[in-house]
Amino acid sequence: MMPPQVGQQPDPQPLWNTADDVPPPPRGPGVVAPFASPPRDRDLRGLWIGLGVGGLIMVLCCVGGVIGIAFLLPYADSIGKGQVAAVVENYLTAVRDRDFVAARRQLCESEQRTHSLGWFSDHFGANPVTDFTVNADDVVISNRITVPARVEEGSQWTQKEFLMQQDGAQYVICGGVD
Repeated sequence: MMPPQVGQQPDPQPLWNTADDVPPPPRGPGVVAPFASPPRDRDLRGLWIGLGVGGLIMVLCCVGGVIGIAFLLPYADSIGKGQVAAVVENYLTAVRDRDFVAARRQLCESEQRTHSLGWFSDHFGANPVTDFTVNADDVVISNRITVPARVEEGSQWTQKEFLMQQDGAQYVICGGVD
């Protein structure tokens, strides 16, 4: 660095020592550091209105879900009863039409082992099923599923109860065939 000549001002000294230092803000009146603090809305009314509307929507969703489940449960029960009653109707229709292969498909594996096609021919050959009624409202679903049916064999009406069980995604008859 050269000494200053007459009439020249000396070079100002830098305010920071190394290149990694950040320079301080300039001095003087009215100079403010940028982003000292974010502006704050002094009126919290909008916040409380938003929280209130959000809370109301949450309560409505919860109440709606509870009411929806309360209305859905009776329909789910009737759908299940209708499904098991349909299996018994399919079985009795196949027996009435003497389609013993289709009737046998409605049985669980243990019933299929004990009731061969010959058994169906022998059993329903002497007393053929001529008519039947199955009412889905009479189905009892508890520890076991029972489907009552009125069956006309020959010329005589008898009351039968078919025991059902679930086999994968479908229901099968697993008792009451005899």
